[in-house]
Amino acid sequence: MFGERHVLADLSAGQRDPDDWDIGRLRTVDYLMDTRVLTYEPILSLLAVGTASGLICVLGGPGVECSVQTPDGSPVKILQLAASANKLLSVDERDRLHIWNLKDLTQPPKSTRFDHAINAVLLSPSHTHAFLALQSGEIRTYDLLCLKKSPYVIPNLWDMFQTKTASSMVDPLHALPGCNIPVDLVAHPRDLNLMFIAFVGGVVLYDLSSRNILRAYELVIPAGAPGGKGYHQSEVLTHRWPSVTSVAIHPAGHFFAVGYVDGCVAFWAVEDEDQPLMVRTATELDVNVINGEELENFIQNGGPSEEKGSILPERQPIYRVAWCGFPNSSDPRGGATALVLLGGDRSNDPCRLTVHIMPALDSPEVPDPSGSKSGLHASIRKAMRLSVIPLETTYHLSSGPVYDFVPFPKSNPYFAGCWDPIALLFLTAASSDSRMVEARQFLPPKLTYPLPGTNVQSSSERDDVIDDLSAMLEDMALSGDSLPMHVPSKLYSGLGGVFCAQLLTLERGVHDLLVGQQTILGDAELPIGGGSAWMDDKRLSELRLSRSHPRRVLITCHRDSTVRFHDVSPQLLISSSTSPLQKNYPFAVHDLTIDISCLPLTSAPEVATVQVAHESLECVVLLKSGDLLVYRLNTAQVSPPTETEGNKEFVMLGNVDARPGMRYHPFVMLPHGNVILTCCALSDIGFIGIGYIDGSVAVIDLRGPSLLRAQRQKRQSNLLSRNQDADPVVSLTWTISAISMDAQLAVRLIAIHESGNTQVFKIIRDPKSSMYNFAQDIIKVEGLPNVLQGGSFVIDSHKGTTRRADRSRFAASLQTRDNNPEHCFWVTTSAKGARCMLDISGERISKVEWNSKKNKVERVQVIENNNSHVLVAFNDKPEAMVYSLPYLEHLHTFSLANVCENVVSVDETGDFIGTRYHESGVLEQIVFGTLFKTRRVYDCPIVDLTSFHREIPPHPQPVSVGPPSLLGSWFRYGKPIMTGEQLDALLAGPDRPILPPDPVQTLQDTTAGDGPGVMKTMENARNDVYSHLNDALAERGEMLGNIGQQIDSLQQGSKDMVAQAKRLATEQSARRWFGF
Repeated sequence: MFGERHVLADLSAGQRDPDDWDIGRLRTVDYLMDTRVLTYEPILSLLAVGTASGLICVLGGPGVECSVQTPDGSPVKILQLAASANKLLSVDERDRLHIWNLKDLTQPPKSTRFDHAINAVLLSPSHTHAFLALQSGEIRTYDLLCLKKSPYVIPNLWDMFQTKTASSMVDPLHALPGCNIPVDLVAHPRDLNLMFIAFVGGVVLYDLSSRNILRAYELVIPAGAPGGKGYHQSEVLTHRWPSVTSVAIHPAGHFFAVGYVDGCVAFWAVEDEDQPLMVRTATELDVNVINGEELENFIQNGGPSEEKGSILPERQPIYRVAWCGFPNSSDPRGGATALVLLGGDRSNDPCRLTVHIMPALDSPEVPDPSGSKSGLHASIRKAMRLSVIPLETTYHLSSGPVYDFVPFPKSNPYFAGCWDPIALLFLTAASSDSRMVEARQFLPPKLTYPLPGTNVQSSSERDDVIDDLSAMLEDMALSGDSLPMHVPSKLYSGLGGVFCAQLLTLERGVHDLLVGQQTILGDAELPIGGGSAWMDDKRLSELRLSRSHPRRVLITCHRDSTVRFHDVSPQLLISSSTSPLQKNYPFAVHDLTIDISCLPLTSAPEVATVQVAHESLECVVLLKSGDLLVYRLNTAQVSPPTETEGNKEFVMLGNVDARPGMRYHPFVMLPHGNVILTCCALSDIGFIGIGYIDGSVAVIDLRGPSLLRAQRQKRQSNLLSRNQDADPVVSLTWTISAISMDAQLAVRLIAIHESGNTQVFKIIRDPKSSMYNFAQDIIKVEGLPNVLQGGSFVIDSHKGTTRRADRSRFAASLQTRDNNPEHCFWVTTSAKGARCMLDISGERISKVEWNSKKNKVERVQVIENNNSHVLVAFNDKPEAMVYSLPYLEHLHTFSLANVCENVVSVDETGDFIGTRYHESGVLEQIVFGTLFKTRRVYDCPIVDLTSFHREIPPHPQPVSVGPPSLLGSWFRYGKPIMTGEQLDALLAGPDRPILPPDPVQTLQDTTAGDGPGVMKTMENARNDVYSHLNDALAERGEMLGNIGQQIDSLQQGSKDMVAQAKRLATEQSARRWFGF
């Protein structure tokens, strides 16, 4: 049919001019590999992440992402967001305090040094000061509005406590070095005037207004008591003072929990510093009480028993404590609570967080004043003790050791960010030098728990229950199978890190079917919605041109055996100042996630390749083990799989339980056999080609499904029977086309072997059974050896489009019997060059060796632009070498060094992605680039971090320890408490300047309300140079006139401060500091 020679049209005429090309970078996605600290602010709804490289990233709603860098790139140690002042606070490893204005992060930070290291920072939405605990033991204050140190200083209270009590110490030598170092600061949840300061040696309750120590809580484990380490330590017969690590206050404010370095937790009543309510470990209660039987065994054995199996692994310290409250009761004291512990487990326990569900505080009887001379009443103490015995214990498992966790509150900023949390964020170890962020759903306690004291048991029976509770703790513990939640894609690292990515271009209808139009956050989404972002209004006209651009999807493979999909269509970026972005870019489509770990596999799955059909949207995942997985989109058109009688080749996956709400469902699996599977090819017409290492080829027909195998025949003409063809299949290509030896339009599979030998298989339909199978005749073609993956293209000689095996061409092949179809040519590429053949098996049109022989070609693609088509080869320099079609003339070579380090995936429009790997083996950057950047708007959006600002609720009020019906109160109840304004005045002193209104806020509010008209007015005002000069001169004159007055005012203020300091010193020396 194609015997005569043909002169083929030049398909590359429109791309021969170098000016038609515009190489550039569109957008960069960076993943944070070295996260060190997290913080979330519910008023602003912003999440801030600090890294070991000094980078701080603030994340909010759609498109809201801003980054700042600490000076000198010093690692971030402490990170906080101040909603009351719209500030970002950071303490670096050099113990410098840096403060950024959230209204404009482009401004340099205000940096402040202190005399000693900063160990803790305390903020509150009720005031505009920061408390900083220094290594020296002092607590300094900093004014977030004036950006300066405030005069209010708290001295080292633990030194003062030790000096006061030195004469009454049981063992004066217990005051070990370092016990006066502060480790934590916690504000009283219902009184701004009170602060808990945790030192290594104990906890101090401090009254800010009276500058007085109210209580000091020091835990002493008496000789003979097990303590946190149990009876497996030589110090059992001595008094022990474990070091404090963390403090958490019950939401009612009447008692609190303290974590210690020996792995125990002590519960203290605020009004009783002499004796804790309870001291417990993860498995035992009252470890501060002597166990006579265990102590006797210890003494008889002469110390810790060293018998085999008797020595338990060492208990970890309690690293962090958080006490979460919930709006689950009408009682002002609250209902059931949750105590979250990091640490306290044995070293051989799994990595996890422990959550104890605590009952509500219940004090049914009115305290009898005659029953207690002073301090805590016995009935109240008993009620508090019952309220710290857990009703249930759950564990939230993690993928590695947990460094820290952050509760994610729904909206309330008080109670140390632990009120009504909906999630827990874990910071876990991904490797020796990398950390990852995980999120777990945090469910509130059940409402059906019986409250202590509501039954009719006698007091002795309740005591028996408490005594036996230690033995029941293990039975009560539930495995923490909490649902995972999605973290922002910026935080993909560790097990969630990306190790490969590819770009997929789809038609609009297919894209809408795959991605959908949902914008509502699901239950598994973290509701981070702060700020707003939009593209520059000046480029809005160019931005609107992207509506006609192709839709694109980014497919990423992750170490946790998941395949995830992200919408990267340019249409997502269409926005303006009056219509901000509605989705992130890239936008993670979580309901398309494929989780391979839930399948019945014989080994841990590792993804080799992923392919998605352009029309049918079926997905094929080839694992490194050789298993082939087929997934189908859950649509109304897809029928469930059916078992085929006698079919032993497949494993049907229709009954496998996938994640709820997932749209990609497992369909069928072809397990690996004795022959290794080397490659596969997916079509849009229900066929999947499979190539094996022994050179054999098979096809999966998804209509059954059934497996079609090409039969080896004894005839010499059968290529499968020849020795030279028994080499691995390295490339498979589906097409619907005629070839030079067969003019019929048919479904064909081109199999290229490693040696270059190529077979062209024809798929035919049996008219009797309506089943598909291989045709008997197999065409042999001489191809290129070591062909590149994805380096085979069948191209229409007239249109230049790629002839895929799609639905329209499949329908045409079933209906027509045209013996004069249009010509095509087949382009194959290898690491050395390319070859073009007419009609696949016809004459050779052209052959070329790559222009750059020193650099290895890794990717090739047929690129279309302005109805012109070229072949582009990407090498590892990186460069893009352009060749014409079909004659493979070298046209251009463009450097990509300013765009990316390498190219891993290219689509037909000339857009590509490059990657950069972290030393841990996962991607730390994905670069979106293009060969045609003209009039493409992918700029970073304009971001306003403070546009979303919830109203700060009133500070919680004190509640009575007893029922609401009781008259009076127990702890400062009924008395007016200090307001945030009063606290600011106390800390800043009388000379705090009155700040003018923030011009940035005024400007943003005006522009947000009036839109582009005000912006135009502002631009006109800027052009009025003379007006600005006159205003500046007038302001300068006023400033010079006020200098003298300011100097006089400063002098008088200094005299007043000296007098006030002397007066305060006299008062404080006469004041009794320890009035308890």
